[in-house]
Amino acid sequence: MAFAYCLDCGDRIYLGRKPWVGQPAFCEDCGADLEVTRLNPLELEWTDDLVDADPEERPELEAELLPA
Repeated sequence: MAFAYCLDCGDRIYLGRKPWVGQPAFCEDCGADLEVTRLNPLELEWTDDLVDADPEERPELEAELLPA
């Protein structure tokens, strides 16, 4: 059984017997939406690209985040 750790709370997330790159992973403890980005070693990354988005790098996000 393969597992990785949540990026937010550190809880163990079980990924089944044969995880694959792009496999969604959900932390039952804190509700984080993650996905498998690497298999050896197993690595998770956020699925929501707004979490790490820098408005200077992606100006289109700034318009989405501002109230209308």
